[in-house]
Amino acid sequence: MTKTAITHIKPWVAVACLMILAAGCQGPAGWRDYYVPPPAAPLGALSDPIWQTQEISAEHSDFVIHEHEFELEPDRLNTAGEDHVKQIAVRLLGGQDAMVVVERSMSSSRPDTEHEYPVHPNPELDMRRRDIIVRSLLAMGVNDADQRVVVAPAFAQGYTGNEAEAAYGSGLSGGAFGGSGAGGFGGGFGGFMFRGW
Repeated sequence: MTKTAITHIKPWVAVACLMILAAGCQGPAGWRDYYVPPPAAPLGALSDPIWQTQEISAEHSDFVIHEHEFELEPDRLNTAGEDHVKQIAVRLLGGQDAMVVVERSMSSSRPDTEHEYPVHPNPELDMRRRDIIVRSLLAMGVNDADQRVVVAPAFAQGYTGNEAEAAYGSGLSGGAFGGSGAGGFGGGFGGFMFRGW
């Protein structure tokens, strides 16, 4: 056989080998016939536990009685605080197991400071407020209120000044058309004018 005949056979041999290999991979004994993909997870199987954990964690914040739910003088609950304590009592009597937290006060002034700003804790006031909550829950039938009520910081972080301004709507960072003016559409733009816009 001459050299030219061998060179003409080589491409055909290569093509035949490739066809045999391809047929072997795709044939009835190929690996794809034995591979079974795993079943798809139901919708939400990965994300639902995350949301449920967040929801359970957030439930504890429902049992925090915040500082703004008390009146400063005398030490007593305001209307919103009274409603909140009633809701807490209903949930505790319904079988929900949670600690009741009285938010630590940070609005007392101290005479030994230079400007006497009302930004200091007051443990005596906190204990009086705790006593109010314990007595209120006992009166509504929560027999273990003394063991459930504690004084501690609130679980959720409070607003910063800029966040509070944006949430309650004053000036440009406010709601749709409200603002620092007389309210409503005209008040919003009146507020912008007075603020130098």
